[in-house]
Formats: sequence, structure tokens, C-alpha cells
Amino acid sequence: MRIAGRFAPLLLALPPVLGACAEAARDQCLRAAVEEVRTIDGLIAETEAGVARGYGISRQTVPYLERRRCADGAGTCLYTETEVIETPKAIDPRSESRKLGLLRARREAAVPRALHHIATCKARYPA
Repeated sequence: MRIAGRFAPLLLALPPVLGACAEAARDQCLRAAVEEVRTIDGLIAETEAGVARGYGISRQTVPYLERRRCADGAGTCLYTETEVIETPKAIDPRSESRKLGLLRARREAAVPRALHHIATCKARYPA
């Protein structure tokens, strides 16, 4: 009895902590459920934009060094930063249109799977 008295504050704090963990697990489950659909949506949007523009965009991440004041405040240090360089690239409109059709078909197949996964998440982690 005396041990429970010493740990009573910890025991009282346990339900909110566990509730926060369950909420985080539910959010993580829901994010995973819709990840494929979000990826496909991004690809569809990027392809549609390229077709509308008439050209695609190639993105390359390039690292470079930048001299800044050190974190400890003594002197200067080199830090690695990155820059995304975008350059136009030629596209084949017919090929891009076929790709759009395939992406839309893949999205139609992915949505029911995502909905089933969402229902599973909600059953496993009720609100």
C-alpha cells in the first residue's frame, strides 16, 4: 500500500500518456493508409502540369558549403547546405497522356485499399 502511495502521481499521469501514444499510433496508421494515394496524386499533378506547360522539369539536389558562425559562437565553420536546381526537359505529350491514364487507373485501384486500411486503423485505434 505504501508503494502505491509513492507512485500514485505516476499512475495518475499514465492514462494521458498512453492516450497520447494511442493517438500517435492511430495518426501514423492513417498516414500509412493514404500514403500510396497521396504519392499517386502528386505524380498525376506533376504530369498534368508538364502536359499543360508543354515541357517537364528535371530537379537535381546539389550540395554546397557555406561558411557561418559556429554553433558555439567561436569563429566560423563550414556547413553543408543543399540547393534544388530545376531545368526544363522535353516530354512526349502522347507518352505523358498514356502515363496519366495508367496513374489514374492505379489511383482507382489504390483508393479502395486505402479506405479498407483506414477502417482497420479506426477499428484498431478508436478515437
